[in-house]
Amino acid sequence: MGDFPEFEKKLDSFLASGLGPGDKEELKRLLCADCRFFTPGEDEELECGCYLMLERLICGGRITLEQLADALK
Repeated sequence: MGDFPEFEKKLDSFLASGLGPGDKEELKRLLCADCRFFTPGEDEELECGCYLMLERLICGGRITLEQLADALK
């Protein structure tokens, strides 16, 4: 596992589930799982700048989750 073990662990099931970038809550749980400031179930409405940039790139079709995973390897 790399520097983002929770992202790596959750990515395949996220993609297999048919969820897409439009499911904001699940996307946040996927992208934020490795952040030391993120606690599932608590303050999930808070969004940091990194999340907002990634969300915009992914939802805008500029980068896919697979490309993001490849970039993190």
